[in-house]
Amino acid sequence: MGSPFVLDETPAYAVVFKPPRVHTVPLKRDAGRSGHKETLLDWCGERFPQVLTVQGRHPWEGGIVHRLDYETQGLVLVAKTQAALHSFSAQQEAGYIIKEYRAFSTKGACDLLPGFPPGFSHVPCVIASGFRPYGPGSKTVRPVVFPVQDGSDALGKPGRFRRIRALDQGRPYITEIIEPVPRATSIVDTPQDPSVAHSYFRLRIKRGFRHQIRCHLAWIGYPILNDTLYGGLPGEAILLRKPCFDTAYVDGVELPVLGLIAQGIRFYDPVSGVPRCYTL
Repeated sequence: MGSPFVLDETPAYAVVFKPPRVHTVPLKRDAGRSGHKETLLDWCGERFPQVLTVQGRHPWEGGIVHRLDYETQGLVLVAKTQAALHSFSAQQEAGYIIKEYRAFSTKGACDLLPGFPPGFSHVPCVIASGFRPYGPGSKTVRPVVFPVQDGSDALGKPGRFRRIRALDQGRPYITEIIEPVPRATSIVDTPQDPSVAHSYFRLRIKRGFRHQIRCHLAWIGYPILNDTLYGGLPGEAILLRKPCFDTAYVDGVELPVLGLIAQGIRFYDPVSGVPRCYTL
């Protein structure tokens, strides 16, 4: 598995690459404890000690502006100063921080998983939903849709689901499909099944929720390669330029990585106000 690296930095912030199967920040239960598995924040703290003194919404997250899932690799924005974090937090609330992803998916890999509302019959330009925890230990999420006619949720239990549903400031979380591009099956090493079609997506989000893109793509019938939580097929070789989609090792065992990468991020410089755009 590759190591983190700094794509760019200024005195106010750094844009850092997070490899797959690395936590962005310590888990809440590990905060302040020694011996936990190294996180991206630990790596940044060794190079930019000031990020550990920045205080965000949770004290154990330091100057990390946003997180990526454990399995997902890509770009993470890190604030080096308290003023920079305040600026980025305000930009995030206003929808000015835009993140672009790319994903390899497999249409027809599985039927709609349990707990999902009825899915889409085609690839939409925008996918929107709230979320609810699902399964043992709430290790996954499921989309929740909300009819506006009567104000109740799609499952008809407004009291219960009002407590557990997750929304973006009262609105659905949105995943925008910028470009769905069919790709040849030779791009990935998967079982030769004519019922399975491989697709490559460019996607964009502003504010994200845990597993948002993984869940949304599974919902519309395109689970991401190697995403066993959401019905994705195994794909051992994904041929994109390094460091994208590299092989990961866990306890000495080689494992193919999730076919999802946070490839770009746009925001305003917290000092100059100049628009910044970074892409792997």
